[in-house]
Amino acid sequence: MMGAAMGLRERRERCGLTLLQLDALTGIAYTRLSTLECNASEARNMYLGTARRIADALHCNVLDLYPDEDAWRGGVSAGVTGLRRIRRERHLTQRMLSALTGIPQPNISWFETGYRPVSQMYLDTARRLSEALQCDPVDFLID
Repeated sequence: MMGAAMGLRERRERCGLTLLQLDALTGIAYTRLSTLECNASEARNMYLGTARRIADALHCNVLDLYPDEDAWRGGVSAGVTGLRRIRRERHLTQRMLSALTGIPQPNISWFETGYRPVSQMYLDTARRLSEALQCDPVDFLID
């Protein structure tokens, strides 16, 4: 695999890391990391917070960890943080964003209000939102 289509295992190996070393860097159990490497469905549904920890350790963007070759990988910093602030900056309502992404409006509301932590947003959901908002999904996280 090359470029954006490079999987988690290839990125880890390119960094010269074993699963145990990546475990030590991220605090994510090597057994979970192995599952993410071997199962594309699991990788699509890893939490954004998990993807961020792995991406930081591997010096890549969280979207680089998304397993599908044709997935959107773009996105620059929005200049603001938080899903609600980014959505409002783009002059979109929750309903409009829902229509653009196919993500139910209540789910968007849950992430914006904190009812569901953004760090527990699935990577696929983060990818769809970041593509619609043209930003880096890490911007959704408020530290």
